[in-house]
Amino acid sequence: MIGLMLSGVFGLFALVAFNIPPSLMAETSCRMDRKDPAHTVILLDQSDPFNPNDLDWVHEFVDNEARALPKYGRLTVMTPNAADPFQPKVIFVKCSPGSIADANPITQNPKMIESAWQKTFYQPLIAEIEHALQDTRQPSSPLFEALYTISDRADFQASSENRRVVVVSDLMQHSDAFSFYKVGADYDAYLDSKLAGTKPNMDHVQVVARIVPRQIYDLPIADVKAFWRAYFTDAGAEFGSVN
Repeated sequence: MIGLMLSGVFGLFALVAFNIPPSLMAETSCRMDRKDPAHTVILLDQSDPFNPNDLDWVHEFVDNEARALPKYGRLTVMTPNAADPFQPKVIFVKCSPGSIADANPITQNPKMIESAWQKTFYQPLIAEIEHALQDTRQPSSPLFEALYTISDRADFQASSENRRVVVVSDLMQHSDAFSFYKVGADYDAYLDSKLAGTKPNMDHVQVVARIVPRQIYDLPIADVKAFWRAYFTDAGAEFGSVN
């Protein structure tokens, strides 16, 4: 009898200890122990104008990515930086407080969970993305450089779990070091360039490209997709294109 009582007490303490929330950073709501259960990086290439109609699918696409993050999962949004290609601009960093999909309907109020997720996480995210889409003054799209920098981030190393990169772009690499507009989507030409020495290490990283629709593409889209598939395959990533 005493043994059963002690087992029950220890079980209760273990349950309480297991459910104690981790300490969080005030600015990002990310775990102070840096044990992010997932990290998604969205690279938003806004160098060419987005049409007003694009905003709807951007919202839907970002919403899906944000909701897919587990509680305390980290979301980083960056834009390429023409002025300093290896220093892409970080416009948003925050960890998910948990979406309604994570809510326990027995012990939690799903409406309160959704309200907190919207107010503290999703609405600030969308505000930053909409602001970034208005900035079309970038004269180039240094995608290679930005992707290398992402792979080199301290919070995006192989020790991190569930790493994902989402590229929202027309995928037209354009910088002084390498430009599709000059040599086309020629993977052999890339391998002969200096940028090939800064190939990102993305072993076991999921990479998704959401290709921005254009009325006219400067290169055959099939050639562009083939280039990026070869690029990410060599980087060790699991690559897929949304369209």
